[in-house]
Amino acid sequence: MLLFFSFQERFEFDPDEGLNAMKGLLLIRGYPLYSEIWSDQPPLFTYLLAAIMRVFGVDINTLRTFVLFLSSILIGSAYLVLNMTWGKTHAFAGAFLIFLLPYYKSLSVSVMIGLPAITFAMLSMLSLVIWHRGHSSFWLVFSALTLGLSVLTKLFTGFLAPIFILGILIDQKNRLGGQFNWFALLYPAFIWTTTFSCVVLLLGLILVGPANINQLISTHLSARSIEEYSSRSDTIATYLHDSIAIILLAIVGSIYALLKRSWITLYLIAWAVGGYLLLSIQVPVWYHHQLLITIPMAMLSGIAIGETMRILHQLFRTGKFLDIQIQLSVLTIIGIALALATRVPQTYYDFRIPIDQVEPISEIAGREQRFLNLIASNANETQWIITDLPMYAFRNGLPVPPPLAVFSEKRMLTGDLTEDQIIEIFKKYQPEQVLIGRFKLLEFEGLLNQNR
Repeated sequence: MLLFFSFQERFEFDPDEGLNAMKGLLLIRGYPLYSEIWSDQPPLFTYLLAAIMRVFGVDINTLRTFVLFLSSILIGSAYLVLNMTWGKTHAFAGAFLIFLLPYYKSLSVSVMIGLPAITFAMLSMLSLVIWHRGHSSFWLVFSALTLGLSVLTKLFTGFLAPIFILGILIDQKNRLGGQFNWFALLYPAFIWTTTFSCVVLLLGLILVGPANINQLISTHLSARSIEEYSSRSDTIATYLHDSIAIILLAIVGSIYALLKRSWITLYLIAWAVGGYLLLSIQVPVWYHHQLLITIPMAMLSGIAIGETMRILHQLFRTGKFLDIQIQLSVLTIIGIALALATRVPQTYYDFRIPIDQVEPISEIAGREQRFLNLIASNANETQWIITDLPMYAFRNGLPVPPPLAVFSEKRMLTGDLTEDQIIEIFKKYQPEQVLIGRFKLLEFEGLLNQNR
C-alpha cells in the first residue's frame, strides 16, 4: 500500500476524514472534546489522532499512515486467529480475501473510525482465542480491554460483548464437566465483564463526561425519524452485493466449522450474523459499515478455501472422500472463481488508475488546489475559518470554531445544527474566511453578502 497505492495524492477519500482530523487538531490546540468540540462519536480515535499530531506534526498523510498501521494489525490478527484454529493455508486465504474486500483499500488509508474500531475488536478476539488455548487470565483481561477500546472508538462493535461472554461461559462449563461449581463457572466471565465495564464506563466517563453522554446518542436516534434516511433504498444488503462470492464462501466455511465442531469459529459466525442484524436496523447505512460483516465473512471464506485444498489433497492421495466434502468443495471452487473474477480485477484497477478516481470518489475532485491556494494566501491573517469542508482548513493548519467541528449531513438533517446556530457562531467567532460547498445555507449566504 505504501509503495503502490498513492494515497498521499488524494485530497479526500470521504468528508469524514476532514471532520475527524479537525477534531484532533482542535484538541491539540487546547479545546476540550464534547464540552467545546461538538462530536457524536466516542473519543478514543480523536485522542489517538491528537497524539500522532503532537509527535509527528499536523499532516493528513501521517494520520492516514497511522490508519494503515491499524489495518495491518487487523489483517495480522485475523491471520493469527485462523492460523491457531485451522492452519496456515486457511489463514493466508482469509487474510488475502480481507484485502480484496470492497472499499478495504481506501478505508485502510482513510482517517475514519470504522476500521480502527474493528481492529481493536479483532485484537480482542485474538486474545480470546489465545485464552481458550491456555486459559491465562492475562489474555482474558487483554481481550476485554481491547474490546472496550473498540467500543470507545465506535459503538457498533458493542454487540460482540455478549457473544464473547457466552463463549467464555460455554468453554468454562465444558472444562468443568461433571464438577459443577457456580464460582468456577462464572469467574472467567466475571473477570472479562468487569474489565470491559471498567474500560467502557470509567474511561468513557473520564473522556466524555456525564454531562456530554447525550451528545453521543441524540443525533443517531434522531436520524431514525428522518424521512430522507428512512426512505433510502440503500440498505446493508445493497452494499453487500459486491461481496456475493465472499458470502457464498463464508457459508461453506461455516458448514465446515460445524462439521468439524470447531466451536471457536462460532465467534466468527456470530460476529457476521450479529453484525448483519445490527446493520439491518441501522439508519442510515453507509458503504464503510459493511466491513463489520465482510471481515469475519472473509475469514470464514478462508476456512472454506483451506479445507477444500486439504480435501482435494486427501482425494488425490488416498481416493477417499465423503459426498458432502465433494459438494462443499464444488461450492468453494465456484466461490473462488467468482471472487477471483470480481474482486481481483477491481483491486488491480484500484492500484492502476489515478488515485482521485478510486472509490469513494470525492464530490469536489479537481477543484481542490484552487481553493487550497486561496485559503493559504490569507492563512497568516486568519484565526478562524467556517467551512462544511474541513479538510481545506486542516491542510492549511487553520481551526474551525469548535461547535462546528462536525459540520455533517446527519447533524444538519436531524436539527442538531441549524442555520440560525451557524449564524450565531459566525457572529461570535468572526471568522476571517468562510468556505461553504456541501450545503445550501441561503440565510447564512445572505449574511455573508451583507458583510463583504
